[in-house]
Amino acid sequence: MSDAAGTGGDTRSEVAARVPFAELCGLLEKLSKTQGNDKKKRILKDFVDKWRNLHSEVHKDDADTTTDSFYPAMRLLLPHLERERMAYGIKENGLARLMIKVLCLGKDSPDAQRLLNYRAVKTARGDAGDFASMAYFVLKPRCPQQGSLTIQQVNEKLDAIASNNAAKKKTAVEESILYLLKHLSALEQKWLVRMIVKELKVGLSQASVLSVYHMDAEDFFNVNNNLEKVCRLLRDPATRMHEIGISVFSPFTPMLGDRASPDKVEKLMEGKPYFIETKFDGERVLLHKKGDEYKYFSRSGNEYTNVFGATPFDGTLTPYIANCFKPEVETCILDGEMLGYHAATKTYGTKGEQFDIKSRDGAEAKGYQPCVVVFDVLLYNNRVLTNLPLRQRLEFLEKVVEPVEGRVKISEHREAHTNQDCADALNDAIDGREEGIMVKDPETAYRPNTRKGGWFKIKPEYVGGLMDELDILIIGGFFGEGHRGGMMSHFLCGVAVPSQDGGEPKVFHSFCKVGSGYSKKQLAEFNQRLADHWQVFDKRNPPDCIQLASGFKEKPDAWIQPDKSCILQVKAAEIIPSERFKVGYTLRFPRVEMIREDKPWYDCMTTADIEELRQKSGGKLAGVRFELGEGDGGEGATEAGPSKKKRRIAPRTTQPRLMARFRGADVSDVEQVSQLLAGREVCVMNGPSDFPKAELERKVVELGGTFVQNPGHTTSFVLAEKTVVKVSNLIRTDKYDIVKVDWFRKVVDSGRWIPWTPGDMIHASPATRKQFQMDYDEYGDSYTADITEEQLRHIFGSMGQGDVSVSAVSSEDIALVEEEYFPDESPYGLFRTCRIYMDSNLVVGDSTTHIATSSLDLLALELRFFGATVTTELDEGVSHVIVDDRDLSRLEQLKVVRRSRKKKFHIVTEEWVRACLEEGGLYPEKTFEL
Repeated sequence: MSDAAGTGGDTRSEVAARVPFAELCGLLEKLSKTQGNDKKKRILKDFVDKWRNLHSEVHKDDADTTTDSFYPAMRLLLPHLERERMAYGIKENGLARLMIKVLCLGKDSPDAQRLLNYRAVKTARGDAGDFASMAYFVLKPRCPQQGSLTIQQVNEKLDAIASNNAAKKKTAVEESILYLLKHLSALEQKWLVRMIVKELKVGLSQASVLSVYHMDAEDFFNVNNNLEKVCRLLRDPATRMHEIGISVFSPFTPMLGDRASPDKVEKLMEGKPYFIETKFDGERVLLHKKGDEYKYFSRSGNEYTNVFGATPFDGTLTPYIANCFKPEVETCILDGEMLGYHAATKTYGTKGEQFDIKSRDGAEAKGYQPCVVVFDVLLYNNRVLTNLPLRQRLEFLEKVVEPVEGRVKISEHREAHTNQDCADALNDAIDGREEGIMVKDPETAYRPNTRKGGWFKIKPEYVGGLMDELDILIIGGFFGEGHRGGMMSHFLCGVAVPSQDGGEPKVFHSFCKVGSGYSKKQLAEFNQRLADHWQVFDKRNPPDCIQLASGFKEKPDAWIQPDKSCILQVKAAEIIPSERFKVGYTLRFPRVEMIREDKPWYDCMTTADIEELRQKSGGKLAGVRFELGEGDGGEGATEAGPSKKKRRIAPRTTQPRLMARFRGADVSDVEQVSQLLAGREVCVMNGPSDFPKAELERKVVELGGTFVQNPGHTTSFVLAEKTVVKVSNLIRTDKYDIVKVDWFRKVVDSGRWIPWTPGDMIHASPATRKQFQMDYDEYGDSYTADITEEQLRHIFGSMGQGDVSVSAVSSEDIALVEEEYFPDESPYGLFRTCRIYMDSNLVVGDSTTHIATSSLDLLALELRFFGATVTTELDEGVSHVIVDDRDLSRLEQLKVVRRSRKKKFHIVTEEWVRACLEEGGLYPEKTFEL
């Protein structure tokens, strides 16, 4: 390495002051043109070795005390790791505008247009779409042939740009840019631009660069997330990481959990006991304490001490927990989750409620206070505990802190042995609406930034059939109309095509269009955030990274580069086939739950995830309880451990058999008592609990008929109680008469055939509909036959609800029409997908009376006005139960019913409805859940 001219004063003590920036850029240029990872690493190693030799010469008298290191060069080689220190707030478009200004280019000049439209094929030169290469060609005739700045001087200017950008001093930023333009060559400018946008594109990964510097550099960075500390403490290649250790106030990436499912836990734990904990839906936090000083770091190393408090006298949390630490605790590092605690309801909030616990105002506005849930201790009174097994670390945890309700909580864990124990814990979490559970090997040490350390996270979305939320990436946008005019009101979302090399995905397939779940204010804020990244979608030249359905059946107005986008957490009813999207499927009634700020763009779901989910759950996304299959540790497992495998003797002949629920009833002992159904073939789809499918089939045979499991051309009619998926599929074929079980009850009770009326039908075939049109009006009132009081009530009820007698139009059908044709204009379908039961019996004194003019009765009318289906029975289809907060006497009974249901319903108060109407969208229920 050559000495740099112009060094003087204190700069003589820094190696970076002696190494020209041009030498580093020459290294990067050489790396970018070299093929092969090993060759690239050898070239980089030569540069690092020269730096170390120069370091030895410069610091031969103070080698042990100097803080000088390879860090000034390393931060430029790995700019994406310096999130806070190198937060320039400038991307390609911003740099283009600055260059145009400081170079005094005309806005319409060819060079200005090249900078502004660097992605356009006509203006691109060199690497198409690469702003740095475009800037090189524009700057080459305007910059000196040889730069005169050292690495240290460039870093100083970059630091100045970052600080002035944070202070919004645009003039100072422009002055620094102008200085660099005057003193750097075009080639150096090219690499400087890539450092600023944090994409060097030299073909060396972060792991490769760190491994060249030191064999333990990557592991040590994972421990502390501090690049400067890595370079300083690992200056000597002979120094090993275990000689340094974890220290207070140095951030590091915590240990992570790998995905798993309950039926695999015994195998993962090798049959040994394991711990189960609740998985909390909050923000991962590492709490550092030294005396009366506190610091809080996120999973990615960002510090939030200014919010939670550095001392017992400031912040939203520290003043309330400082006295919780036991007197003998001087220093400690705790691993946990930061949650929002609602003191009034004594409940914990979730990310879906869209409050930011890391913000002083955001959480308080929703009534939440920060509460840290601690589940591990990594340092105790300067003793590093990470090498101890979890079981011993938890013993230390009891010596650290005393829990205080709503402020600090120690996560409870219990020992388990079998797959069934894990399944039961997951079902308890589902019933309690928790995010999931954590399964941990009690004998493992703490390994920062790894998912292979014996911790496993089990959530409903990781298990087929239990998932009800999806993480998908925004890839396009649609301009709104009316009150949403001037901004993107709907978003085209996609899923990633898995990369062949296991790296970041390069291609995304369109999957769904979502336009609900957020308020006007949230939509405006979100539009502002993405405003600089939208690009006009050119149908003739669509982007390679985004693939739409053939013929562009769902073409966006604009698209966004995936790495500039963000992930949405979306809730939906089910996955259904669709030719409008590239995946071949889409979501039915999608709704945005939250923006996943904690997830990088490439961590969205993949096409393989969608296909696996669709196959395992039949497309259904509603949360249900997990049931272990045969041999998964349920039957035969004991508390002592997994059941022992027994030797199995295969039978001579094994005939395939249908599962019990698909087999017909055993009618060998049924005696025929009449000819009422003689010559009629009946397909029974399902029945009520008091008249199940098997009993219906036996009754059909008793009345002289026959039954089949699947309807065919000889089937007379279909009997059904509920419109399940299979019934919906039959309705779509429009071939069969599907009759309600209530009609069959009347036939059985009367002992005679009763002609069908429109009110008896779930669906009528074309021939039956034609006959109904001749005999009944649009409300199902017969032109010729007398009707009973019950039938008249039913007709009036149908008229009041707007039902059509011949082929009933469901609220879901209306919702589909509204979503397709009126996505923005109509507010009257707000509760269209909700089926609501009103618990409107008020207890007055010792008696129960129903007050017709109670608030819930009036609320029911309002809910119907806005599209809800209000029912008087707590049936399986109910999605919400609304109770009067003046009488909660039946609350526990309702919760017991909810626990027994596969499809869970929300128990909320009238305030939830008011919040939805105020927001203009379905508000998260958690805040109002009882």
